[in-house]
Amino acid sequence: MKPCPLQKEVDLGKEVEQIQTTSDTIASLRERVKRMERNLNDPSLPEERRREMALELKEISKLLETNEEQLKKMHKENSKSFAVAACLFFICFLVYGLYVLVNGV
Repeated sequence: MKPCPLQKEVDLGKEVEQIQTTSDTIASLRERVKRMERNLNDPSLPEERRREMALELKEISKLLETNEEQLKKMHKENSKSFAVAACLFFICFLVYGLYVLVNGV
């Protein structure tokens, strides 16, 4: 069963919200990576803590990479939706133009 047009519109709203959420997550992860790199450069940091932070930094970097890939996919899907809407607009405008030419209105 296909979703109704209103349901599709709601889904598009969710896509935009997901894109924004993912962008915010990426920004916060980048900020966290910067802070951790600054902390790792601190010479007074104990070796054990340094190892823990390095491991955590690797995990955060993997998460950041995953989120960036996900964001690229969402942008691609979003641009497809825009292309479909632009095509529909063009077709409607073309049909209206032909109608005006044929009927001389």
